[in-house]
Amino acid sequence: MTLLRCSKIQNLKDLILAHLDTKKKVDVFAFSVYSLVVFPKALGHVDEAVTDLFD
Repeated sequence: MTLLRCSKIQNLKDLILAHLDTKKKVDVFAFSVYSLVVFPKALGHVDEAVTDLFD
């Protein structure tokens, strides 16, 4: 639950809710999920063995 309280996540949530265009909502949501998955892996916060579980 602490991840949902993160200011970055909260800002993305507010941005998604502020837009009325559905395509923009989907694009912003997809980018937020992408950033949560890829950027921690690139920074070395997630072990390679953990990411192999989802392949």
